[in-house]
Amino acid sequence: MDWRGPAVVVALLAIGAGSGFAASAASRDTTVGSGVPAPVPAERPEMPVEAPRPFTADPDIPALEPDLPMRQATLGIGKFEILFPAPKGWRIHPVASNEWKWKQPGTPDNSYVMRIEQIDSQDITIEDAIDIRVARVRDEQEDVVIIDRGADSLEYTYRSNEDTKRHSFMRWLDLDSSGQADVEIVVHGRERDQVGAKDLIDRVADGMRGATGGLA
Repeated sequence: MDWRGPAVVVALLAIGAGSGFAASAASRDTTVGSGVPAPVPAERPEMPVEAPRPFTADPDIPALEPDLPMRQATLGIGKFEILFPAPKGWRIHPVASNEWKWKQPGTPDNSYVMRIEQIDSQDITIEDAIDIRVARVRDEQEDVVIIDRGADSLEYTYRSNEDTKRHSFMRWLDLDSSGQADVEIVVHGRERDQVGAKDLIDRVADGMRGATGGLA
């Protein structure tokens, strides 16, 4: 038997394999990288998104209307006395010695309400009073959106403790031209109350007078 043929084939295969390995080793990049390993960002990463939380339904009572009938009201005594127009038929509820709330009888707290506070003892400017209010509402409430900030006013929305959406208007007054804020007025309402709430707070603020007769 002639065994030389198979032996030659085996030898040639061995030579070819060795040559291929040598060529591969010669072409392989043996450079050692430098730096700290870091993950490669995905081309289109998927970020977790928290589902929006729906608001609770508002009390289903008629919206606060503009042009309410008003009557003259008085708060405070002596040099701290203030006079202003207030809605006829609304009841006053003392909150503190320098703070009062007005509500239309039969309406729940999360419908619409007006509050007036004398803050002249705090010795702050109107600008500072607005800064304090913005910081406070952002710290204490959720889903706060500042809609408008004026020289003496603030409009914003937020999520109430009952999960309803509230629309608030605020005004600050310097009644004696001292450079300090004397009175803070706020009307809270629902989205449907915003036209009436804006009309109410403007009429109350524009008509307010101090004990010395100073204009708001």
